[in-house]
Amino acid sequence: MKEYRKNNCLKKRKIRWRWVLLLLFLLYASALTLPYIFHKKVSKGFKETFQNREFYSDRTGTERVAYLDDNREALLYRLRMMEEAQEEILLSTFDFNEDRAGKEILSAALHAAERGVSVRILVDGISGFLDMRNSPWFQAVASHENVTIRVYNPVNLAKPWKIQARLHDKYLMIDRKMYLLGGRNTTNLFLGEYSSSKNIDRELFVYQTEDKKESSLYQLSEYFEAVWKLEDSREYTCRNLTEKIKECRHKLTEQYKALEKEYPEIHKEWNWEELTMETNKVSLLCNPVEAENKEPWMWYSLHQLMMKGKEVTIYTPYIICGKEMYSDLSWLSEKGIPVDIITNDVASGANPWGCTDYLNQKKKIWKTGVNVYEFMGNHSCHTKAVVIDERMSIVGSYNLDMRSTYLDTELMLAVDSPELNQVIRKEVERDKTYSRVMEEEQYSYGENYKEKEFGIWKKIIYGVLRVVTIPLRRFL
Repeated sequence: MKEYRKNNCLKKRKIRWRWVLLLLFLLYASALTLPYIFHKKVSKGFKETFQNREFYSDRTGTERVAYLDDNREALLYRLRMMEEAQEEILLSTFDFNEDRAGKEILSAALHAAERGVSVRILVDGISGFLDMRNSPWFQAVASHENVTIRVYNPVNLAKPWKIQARLHDKYLMIDRKMYLLGGRNTTNLFLGEYSSSKNIDRELFVYQTEDKKESSLYQLSEYFEAVWKLEDSREYTCRNLTEKIKECRHKLTEQYKALEKEYPEIHKEWNWEELTMETNKVSLLCNPVEAENKEPWMWYSLHQLMMKGKEVTIYTPYIICGKEMYSDLSWLSEKGIPVDIITNDVASGANPWGCTDYLNQKKKIWKTGVNVYEFMGNHSCHTKAVVIDERMSIVGSYNLDMRSTYLDTELMLAVDSPELNQVIRKEVERDKTYSRVMEEEQYSYGENYKEKEFGIWKKIIYGVLRVVTIPLRRFL
């Protein structure tokens, strides 16, 4: 009898602990998600500020741009820009790996610091947690007296309500006279030719020919300082200069010397005027910078600009819209503004979350009246861009999803330039030939579209994810 009571008591304790653990899990999940469940509206103050901004000009401006759509070229631009730096390098990136491309950027930063250049680097907390935390390569660069690294909103499991907010900006600024901004992360997937798998991306190089306080360069400088000074941006330091870290620092120095042989062009003077094209005006668009549930400044800005156009094309790697975004897309269609969206075909997309959400939501997307071109290229397309009529081109880091709209920092450049617009439009027409589009309840295929079959395991995985992602879609 005593043995029975003892066993019964133990069973009850186990049951209680299970309930306690379940309760703790639910509380943690609530802290992780509830602060972001309700989408904020754009404040009256921001709307008034936006309406007072000018995005077009009838005169040639002081900023020139180059359009980069090649990964090798993107790496060379970065290396040449950093080699040319005399006073300051500002680098901000979402993902920063210690792969070959990442180490080459680190070696260029270290080389500039050795010349006396001030180097400041901002990295998102996820990359800070996964890639930098115990890396002797990042420690080696951080150990230099002329280098300061900060991590935006470092992952803190004790504060789950902060984890969702991420830094998604990607740009490099040199001496406050030139910068590069777009959607490329600092990894082999986006820079150089070091990986068999890569992402197609686009970004803009901006060169200032005359010092103007209202220029996009000054807007980006102020933006960087605002993020840098946040309490959520924590310093990443080298606390102990170990032999391993010293060895990595030496290897980075030697690696930069090797770049002189592999890429001799980065040590020659580049004619930035010849490499760039005229613009009438370049304007920076952004989200709020604080690590919290955000007002959708970026989507509001893009929608307002699209509303003033006659036709719109959107590049996005994937589409994950909330009801407000669906409503805004429907409004454009109802007003007779045709909208084409070029996104990855599910069979070639690199983001499984975005692909499975599209499988679940594509009919709802089509009902808004937009034309969705499902792109099937040799590589997954990571481009984030908007083309409006024949003058306005917008390029940057913003994905057409709820995370980019309400959770992350984002940057886009709105460029009034017929020449740039024409370059991107040619790419649009080319990429449509590699796409299929739903027309009158059946697919129409571009002449270069080649269907790719799912493997059995991918079908199984996507089938599971189509269920799993339903309650999580606003956080994907």
